[in-house]
Amino acid sequence: MTPGRLLLLLLLATAVGALAVMRLWTMPSLRTATGGLDVFDVLISGYSYDYVLLYLEVLNEPARALYLGPHRMIDTLFAVALTGTISVSAYLLATRWSFVLALALGLTPLFYFAFDMLENAQVAAILYHRNASTEMAEAASRFTVSKAQALRFAITALLFVVSARAFEAAFGPKENA
Repeated sequence: MTPGRLLLLLLLATAVGALAVMRLWTMPSLRTATGGLDVFDVLISGYSYDYVLLYLEVLNEPARALYLGPHRMIDTLFAVALTGTISVSAYLLATRWSFVLALALGLTPLFYFAFDMLENAQVAAILYHRNASTEMAEAASRFTVSKAQALRFAITALLFVVSARAFEAAFGPKENA
């Protein structure tokens, strides 16, 4: 197994593991603690200032500590691993055609990562201070929506490369062995 494929498998396993921990532990715990409200990360269509205020109102201290501690750490690990998985996949698949193309496609998920980190920082500021201005809530919501859009774009680019490689394998010129 090549080092690139080994890295890809490690990143993929980390992303799946982090997602599983969030879906099985932190997200259900936070949802229960807030009376059924979803964490900000999953509201990919955005959220209102009123939603942020309601969330802050019903979030108790142990749940706030869970959100700012383990959940935030696992969410960051997930973002790093997902970004790496998409980046390495695109790079490995496109290197055959062009190093520059592979590099460009490999860097595409960094937009998702940047917006996710901005979202996490803004949400942490809101939760830490237990207060949110309209501007803070709107910024957090914009980062969440932008994160989702950037992730869709990165996955679409990766799927395009996967499709092109599959087409090439099925219909491209056959190499003589």
